[in-house]
Amino acid sequence: MKRIVTLSMMGVIAAMIAVPAAADHNPREMIEEKDGLIRFEGLPVPEHLRNPALPEDEETAYWRRANDAIDHYDTRIGVRTHGEMEKASYPITMFNYLLGHHDRVMEELQTEDAQAGTDHAWTKGIDLYWAFTLKGQMRKYFLFGPDLDPDYRERMKEAGGIWTEDDPRPSLELVASLASDDEMVREYALKVLRKFRENIAEIDDIEDEYADEDLGENLDKWMAWWKQYADEGWQVFEDVERRANPFPHPRHDVGTGPIGGRWDPEVRGTRADARNTDNLRAMREISVYLMAEEAGNEEIRRLYKDKIRRFVVNLYRVHHGEWDSENYLHHTIGPFHNLYDFADDEKVVGLAKAAMDYLYTAAAVKYYNHDAVAPTKRTGGGLDRFVQIFFGPEDGLVHDPYYDLLHTITSAYRPPMAVIQLGRNEFPRPAEMVNSKPTYSHWLPGAAERPETWETVMYGKTYYLGTANSASPQGDVRPWEMRMDRPDNRSDRFMANTRGNFNGMTRGDQIGHYRNLVVYLRQGDGEDFHFALPDAADAVEEDGLWFVESNDTYLAVRPINIDAGGFANVANASGDGETSFSAGASGDYSGFALIVGERPEHGSFEQFRRAVRNDSSFERDGGTVTLTGMDDRELKLTWNDDRDMPIIYRDGEHFDWDENKHIYQPMDDNAPVSVQWRGGTLRVVTNDHEFEQTVHDDGTIEFDAR
Repeated sequence: MKRIVTLSMMGVIAAMIAVPAAADHNPREMIEEKDGLIRFEGLPVPEHLRNPALPEDEETAYWRRANDAIDHYDTRIGVRTHGEMEKASYPITMFNYLLGHHDRVMEELQTEDAQAGTDHAWTKGIDLYWAFTLKGQMRKYFLFGPDLDPDYRERMKEAGGIWTEDDPRPSLELVASLASDDEMVREYALKVLRKFRENIAEIDDIEDEYADEDLGENLDKWMAWWKQYADEGWQVFEDVERRANPFPHPRHDVGTGPIGGRWDPEVRGTRADARNTDNLRAMREISVYLMAEEAGNEEIRRLYKDKIRRFVVNLYRVHHGEWDSENYLHHTIGPFHNLYDFADDEKVVGLAKAAMDYLYTAAAVKYYNHDAVAPTKRTGGGLDRFVQIFFGPEDGLVHDPYYDLLHTITSAYRPPMAVIQLGRNEFPRPAEMVNSKPTYSHWLPGAAERPETWETVMYGKTYYLGTANSASPQGDVRPWEMRMDRPDNRSDRFMANTRGNFNGMTRGDQIGHYRNLVVYLRQGDGEDFHFALPDAADAVEEDGLWFVESNDTYLAVRPINIDAGGFANVANASGDGETSFSAGASGDYSGFALIVGERPEHGSFEQFRRAVRNDSSFERDGGTVTLTGMDDRELKLTWNDDRDMPIIYRDGEHFDWDENKHIYQPMDDNAPVSVQWRGGTLRVVTNDHEFEQTVHDDGTIEFDAR
């Protein structure tokens, strides 16, 4: 099923298919009960912007999981409004609308904001500042709006009009809008940027290297002007944006600062939450777009349409800065459900679809046996509790549901079946990919010229193993995850890191990974290594090697200048949890080498141990380690003191990171996902389905789902 949305078609399609406005539906009538399950009919979306409908059994299983989430929040009605406390209380309360508590829910959703007379007085008491609140405000207004009191609904509309008369979060990133194909966007961006420069000129302690130069409309010159601040780091350039803000907060002016402590308007001085993480940007920019579209503020609508286009286009070319975050990816996905359901402009609806197709794919790559796994940027939790709505088993949810599932359950969006199968690991295994990740703020000038982090992801027949290296190691990146399958379709962990909580990359840690072979090495500085293994595993130490059997997965770990004493605790452990232990390091280099085996390929546990001792090899010469597996595959790692990326050879062939920088790069025919660096096309192939989608530079999409 191939569907193409082109610029030439847009006007014709828009004339044929009108997307109903918020007032043209009754949310109470969108709820039905079928086969004992509550179902919600999402707002209509043009057929050519929908993925194929799920098979009937899949759709029924989806609603079974959705009803687990709905029931979980039964009677939990109550809205808290101070700051961004609507973050959870809005969606949790909205769940109860689906359970029939219509009047009580609507009353709560119209609770007067705690700061209605202060921070939000200029928007008629409606909180349009906090990004997490905005996400809920959009679904409140556009989906449940017809059930709001008419006066309150009109107040929200007027507030949105006031809020979007000008850009509520102007930034130096407006330089990027000077490259837009839309003349109105370019003219507005240039106007605001000139106001920035005028304000900067009045601030004595902010230098402008180009103060004496008329930049005109020259994009290259404006980029250089922006770069002078961007290169100083986010706290510097965001403080320039704060102090020179052309549209400061009506109550707090440009705020008190400093940047990086508090986020409220008293400090930041903006009219919308100024934080720049992917998830908060998505909440803010999508909400500004929707309210500008509703109010008819065309300059701001088109400006933010262009911002959204850039984000989605970059997804398909360099990935995103908050990559695969188990803590925040779902907060990026949620607002795109709002955009998909509520935008009138069909090109924008297409962008929302493309964003969710990609982001759900990214989540599926890191969803293994119902848990979110690493490598991941910005560690934490919640992603598995969110995407289980699509990737979970037929009989219901695995984890407690995440509250933002309200946005999913009341949305018209469904992922392609290929993405759903990907999230369930329904593709041929073994399969290996080497994938690249950009720097966090890749939207800054020059920041997306090359990746920052590379991950190797291996799906064995009985395990998952993911590792990462970074040219700029970060404390919020988890570089290691191994999961070993259990009979109950869950998995146990083998964790390793030089941080006791297994989160964060330590500068100097370098990992070589080639399918079932790993070398984890660190130059000797006495940094301890930390490990965790399942209590249920069988563990023995033989000839200085640690051997582990966990169901059908085998591990052979060769310590390199680390104290193996703590391994005895694993061998003697009992129970259904896991045991952690530390291994003190010494010598010139320290770490370990790992060979992973599987039953039945490697026979019994005893046969695997014998094969490792007799048929594999390990050599070390200073900072160079060569590991050869029983199948003669060879991994060679040289610790690189010039850069935090190790020098790797796979079967004697140098693996050049810069020559292997595709976002999703299959290393064999079984690998399920591919996206080329700067390519623009996502391809997913699973056991029974295929999906391919291209996002062109102008934001038009083309997709084929089978």
